[in-house]
Amino acid sequence: MTSDRDIALSFMQALWAADFNATDALLSEDATWVFQLGMPQSQLRESRVWPARDAMRRIVADLFGKFSPDGFAVTVSHIIADSGNVAIEYEANGRTVSGRAYQNYYVTLLRVRDGQISDVRPYNDTLHIAQSLVDG
Repeated sequence: MTSDRDIALSFMQALWAADFNATDALLSEDATWVFQLGMPQSQLRESRVWPARDAMRRIVADLFGKFSPDGFAVTVSHIIADSGNVAIEYEANGRTVSGRAYQNYYVTLLRVRDGQISDVRPYNDTLHIAQSLVDG
């Protein structure tokens, strides 16, 4: 049996690679994604809670294309798993298409239910994302 930790890490790695086939296979049918208030996507709908598949595609469309063709690198620093909840702390580094260096730190809380991701809640410096990727 695959652990909740391994399921959550596999999901995040697939997301970072924009591999929608892999992420879709790991998501429950009713999986949700909660955007932080500072993220521009949080203002596009009545609720900050989106269907996870819609949220991932929006993030990839809005943000991933802001990076140079080499994309970005992710370094995982900590993973904590407890009773279906998995927290992954990581750092992303890359260059934007304009050549500016990008570095940000993230923690994403994922809930695993019956071997699939049921809830995704990323936490990060939303102002830095806006200034570096949305406005820049």
